[in-house]
Amino acid sequence: MPGVTISSGFGAGGSVVAPAVARALGLTLIDRAISAKVAARLQVTVQEAEDGTPKQSFGARFLQLLAPLGGGVWGAGTDSAPLDELLPEDEATRFREQSEQVLAEAMDAGAVVLGRAGAAAFRYTPGVLRVRLFGDPEKRIAQAARIEGLSEADARALLTKTDKARAHYVRRLYQVNVDDPALYHLQIDSTALSLEACTALIVAAYRSQYPADPG
Repeated sequence: MPGVTISSGFGAGGSVVAPAVARALGLTLIDRAISAKVAARLQVTVQEAEDGTPKQSFGARFLQLLAPLGGGVWGAGTDSAPLDELLPEDEATRFREQSEQVLAEAMDAGAVVLGRAGAAAFRYTPGVLRVRLFGDPEKRIAQAARIEGLSEADARALLTKTDKARAHYVRRLYQVNVDDPALYHLQIDSTALSLEACTALIVAAYRSQYPADPG
């Protein structure tokens, strides 16, 4: 089951590094595309998945929980309500199982997974390199503003909301701390190194650990 998971704090450059790693290794990139597949399996409409329409339904709770793991920020509203209220235990289990099934199917063919609690989902899976990109919050704010074309004020507000939502998601579904170093094989301060250097490090680490895999 070859592949890489990349966990990235807001502004740490995951949206740039993950596609570059996938291209270098010849693996499929899994990011937003997973939402449509999981939505279909859970009988949530694709329109809901794309728009995040606020409804008091399982579909809405599912979307609010899923959104912080994507590249976008429309689901940062999870910052305002406990995830236990958004998704009861049985539905959380159902969501986690369906997400893991889609991810596992992708990994069977080789994939780079950005976010999606991939490090937690594959923490006991051989053949998957688990990577974390992090950095000083102030430096991540500056980098996010540069990459996403945001104002510094907007980037600062999004960092707080997005980091909190993602950490809450991982804790809710997997009962682990996103900052736990045991979740990762490789942690890189992507504000201290260029994103190109981060990409090269991940590719080299993967190829040295799994030389027989694609790439």
